[in-house]
Amino acid sequence: MSEQIDAIVVGMGASGAIVAAELASAGAKVVGFDKGPAYDGDDVRFKHDEIKYYVRKEIVPHMGRDPITWRPDARSRATVLPWAVGPLAVDEPLHLPPSLGTGGGTVHWGGASWRLRAADFRMRTELVARWGRSALPEGTDVVDWPITYDELEPYFDRVEWEQGVSGRAGNVRGRSIEGGNPFESPRARDFPMPPLRNGAGDKRFVEAARRLGYHPFPQPAAIVTTDDFAEGRSGCTYCGFCHGYPCHVDAKTSTHVTSVPKGLMTGNLDLRPHHRVIEVLRSDDGRRVRGVRYIDPDGRRRELLADRVVLACYSLENTRLLLVSGVDGNGCTGKYFMTHNYGMFAGLMPEYTNSFMGPLTAASVIDDVNAELIPDNDLGVLWGSAITSHSGDIQPIEGMHAMPPHAPTWGAGMKEWARQNFRRMHAMYAQTASLPSEHATIDLDPHVEDPWGQPALRITHDWTDHDVASVEYHLRIKRRIGQEMGMTEFWNETPRPAWHLSTHEVGTHRMGEDPAASVVDRHGETHECAGLFAIGGGQFPTNPSYNPTTTIMALAYLTAEHIAQGATSWGPAPPS
Repeated sequence: MSEQIDAIVVGMGASGAIVAAELASAGAKVVGFDKGPAYDGDDVRFKHDEIKYYVRKEIVPHMGRDPITWRPDARSRATVLPWAVGPLAVDEPLHLPPSLGTGGGTVHWGGASWRLRAADFRMRTELVARWGRSALPEGTDVVDWPITYDELEPYFDRVEWEQGVSGRAGNVRGRSIEGGNPFESPRARDFPMPPLRNGAGDKRFVEAARRLGYHPFPQPAAIVTTDDFAEGRSGCTYCGFCHGYPCHVDAKTSTHVTSVPKGLMTGNLDLRPHHRVIEVLRSDDGRRVRGVRYIDPDGRRRELLADRVVLACYSLENTRLLLVSGVDGNGCTGKYFMTHNYGMFAGLMPEYTNSFMGPLTAASVIDDVNAELIPDNDLGVLWGSAITSHSGDIQPIEGMHAMPPHAPTWGAGMKEWARQNFRRMHAMYAQTASLPSEHATIDLDPHVEDPWGQPALRITHDWTDHDVASVEYHLRIKRRIGQEMGMTEFWNETPRPAWHLSTHEVGTHRMGEDPAASVVDRHGETHECAGLFAIGGGQFPTNPSYNPTTTIMALAYLTAEHIAQGATSWGPAPPS
């Protein structure tokens, strides 16, 4: 006989843990599934191990258990991610896919905590007004979001004050604040904590950017900077093992530190780690959710029934579960895969920068050419990006992967290069907005399965000419800043990198008001199946330049509030 509870949440990461905790706090009996472990403090106290986390990918799904395949176009045969295979997978540029277990990607993220700009929510309107419809690349389907910045602002505020984000406001209720981002959209109040202390190399970045007419400001970071923000969370110790690593003092905001304990304290959240959900159960006509089918830690297949199911895995796994469950969203499920291209730029400074110290987000940013602020340009780039100084959190092995092309890659030559240069490195990156294209999709691979007989997810994606032009446009600015900083030499990654994942994958179950052109509504509920929600980055109709996690969290608070308000009493959900 199957169990029946009020709500099921699949995935206890950035969005799922928030929804589970909020529903449990509202009185719902919630089961939270995660195919990874439930982390506690003892798991991360001794985490300063680049071999364990960066090379051996301790907390990242392995392609043998959770395969993902990739092909550049629909004519090609897909292969298991070519940059994430082998015994060590050391060619992988980032920790991909995001972490398994409670906290999900927030266990290893760098903590860049951005609110989207108001213009990001109306990208189509802005682009057409500025450039005209004919400027949009062929095959793109740029749309406005079904929600505005003003509507989501209170939920951004909740993320910053409940989860913990440090920074300096630039625009409080329309009033400009010195030292913050002069281009940010209005906020109701300042951050709850001051910004991080910036890395050594960042001082030259700030001075150079100002001389060139830009307006640098501190990176907003989901990292606690004071010891009094929350019980049990210390201020950042600047250990230098941040992005790609758990935090040993819980300074970095992760939902396994914030929301999961909150949900468990209610007594209403039943957390089930090492449980793998394999299918969403639906009514005979497919129009209402019934629950999920899952594999327990002993390998047994079981069912759990509920009238509310929230898929809150990473966007890719959410989409895979929708597809294996037959939720195709009128053919929209899996369309418009989008990711970021970083255009990594690095160089050497005359003095020590010691970029192995401090977190990734202990740095400054310029927003002068971001989003709709991008000037007219000869490359035809339609949407801009922030440019961020990368002054910390570069461990030795990672640093060796960022050497210039002419540097020796083995033996005595490599050691000598590292001795002379590793401590003088400084980097910059952008996150160019990829436009939603009909040619970039994800679906089920007909040839590759996981050990449980489930089809692997297949990515079809290649960098477009607009992607490449955008990377080059922002590289021009980085080169000017690097020269103004006094870099003795500099180099950059190719604008067409071999990788096609960035941990910022979005768009594959986009939200919208029209069921014929979107998969979910503004609250994340699928148009096709009442009571079934698919939330996270997959909801994004477009992919602006900012990191998506803070917006994912804000949308999770919105979804949880919507579900709780719709439940006059817990038990069967009302008809949609």
